[in-house]
Amino acid sequence: MKREEILQRLRFHVPEKKRKRVIVHTDIKNEADDPFTIVQHLLTPSEEVEGIIAGHNEWMAGIMVPKMAEQYGISQEELMAKMSDMTESGAGTEGNPMVTPRGKSMEKNYREGVKILKLAQIDDVPLVRGSAYELASDRPEELPESEGADFIIQQAMKKDDRPLYVALLGCLTDLAIAYLKEPQIADKVIAVWIGGGDYPNGGGEFNLMQDVIAARVLFDSPMEIWQIPMNVYKTMEFSLAELVDKIAPCGEIGAYLCQQMLDFNEKMGNTPNGFPHGETWSIGDNPTVSVLLQGSERVCWHMEHAPYINDDYSYTMREDSKMIRVYDSVDTRLTLSDLFSKLRLCYGGR
Repeated sequence: MKREEILQRLRFHVPEKKRKRVIVHTDIKNEADDPFTIVQHLLTPSEEVEGIIAGHNEWMAGIMVPKMAEQYGISQEELMAKMSDMTESGAGTEGNPMVTPRGKSMEKNYREGVKILKLAQIDDVPLVRGSAYELASDRPEELPESEGADFIIQQAMKKDDRPLYVALLGCLTDLAIAYLKEPQIADKVIAVWIGGGDYPNGGGEFNLMQDVIAARVLFDSPMEIWQIPMNVYKTMEFSLAELVDKIAPCGEIGAYLCQQMLDFNEKMGNTPNGFPHGETWSIGDNPTVSVLLQGSERVCWHMEHAPYINDDYSYTMREDSKMIRVYDSVDTRLTLSDLFSKLRLCYGGR
């Protein structure tokens, strides 16, 4: 079914001049929140979703798996087997998304993207593969292959006066590759990124840790950046009771969104990590919808010189860099109510 056919169920129309061109970049199978963001972008008629890019989340394989194995006191191989056993019978799971072998995370994310589009009954939004690995350097001759980067370039260079918003729910790898391959996209793209630690200090944050070189490339580029740091995106929180009450009844896609989060919450909640929290969840990628949806008169952000990102992910503030938009808050009520209503209107439910 075409996306427009689904959107007609909303029973309202967005004026053509108010529509934004958007690409959504996601590590959708990393954990349980990305699918909600993908679906909300797809159900937002003010967005012309040009496509979805499946990115990697390789930091988990390179850093987190050894740490978790050490916590358990077992080998990495034993950990992988243990986590696979824990999830093999769970609805909506495909092995544990937090412990993917090195070089395999992007493909797992791609497969989950295929599933989400099918459950959402949308067959005309392109889904493309990003890079399987983070950047080793910013030298053009060392860039990894990325269909997603080429897709960004293709869309950015179209004859269209509107900017291309790239909503980044995870790593910055593919946008950095696109910029390094074609620097002209810098004045045509607005990067809307969920990532980075709190200002002014920064620090370890999951999406930033996926590819610090890519972050440095984009922060040093002339590209416009809207950054939604961790202290802001973590406020996009709902309870599991709301999940079961408001999302589960909304057709096959609602049932899947609910069950995969409940499964993930149960299984990861019994590991040595402090995450997840138990009865609530921050769907921390949905602020990419928030900032594109809310009225332009609302100024809940400030301008900041782009910091230098150190090897420990902390920020070094500087006064000679470009200015970026850093969000101080997002509207949780607007975003969650919008998500619940769009799912119900498009897929049924109470």
